[in-house]
Amino acid sequence: MLFVQSLLLSLPFVAMVLASDLSADGTNSVVPISGNNMAAAQVTTGDTRIYYQGSNNDTINQIAVSNAFTIGHFESVGVIVPADEVRFNTPIAVAAPAQDSFLVLHIFFFSPDNVLSEYHWEPTANAFEGGPTCTTCVTNEGFVGVAGSQMLYAMVNTATTPAVLRVGFVSAGSPGTISEAVKTGGSWSLASLTT
Repeated sequence: MLFVQSLLLSLPFVAMVLASDLSADGTNSVVPISGNNMAAAQVTTGDTRIYYQGSNNDTINQIAVSNAFTIGHFESVGVIVPADEVRFNTPIAVAAPAQDSFLVLHIFFFSPDNVLSEYHWEPTANAFEGGPTCTTCVTNEGFVGVAGSQMLYAMVNTATTPAVLRVGFVSAGSPGTISEAVKTGGSWSLASLTT
């Protein structure tokens, strides 16, 4: 829980709810969450992060859960991506290359201008980094997706050095197929699916 608290408290625009805030008498209660699209990542301990766009199609929020709902518990929820950086009804994809912690985690979505966008956890800063000024994020590449497309995936191959991060989407430049933004080392490239 300390990790999640430091993560959420380090963000200047965070609004969060901790588990202790939900029930005055300590009994279990339903966590009030409503939204549209979501994605999640889990590490080997069961520790889970769920990302969703709020029901007003605004911010992207993070829910921290200690494990599967049957054995774990809710820890916190907070805003990660501000509303002015998120497209209405954006799909969300998450890639977490570490197996035992969330030291590296990437969240992908589309901006209001349909630019493929990213926020990622930056362990040296102990905070999420992202948005239009992020020079290491895919956002900075200006890859544009097809307006309204819900197709988006993310994956990472850690068997290679450096790890290879792949983000699939329907590119405005090749709308009849899937394209991938691929990051190997420090640079991004874009390619469409071909035979």
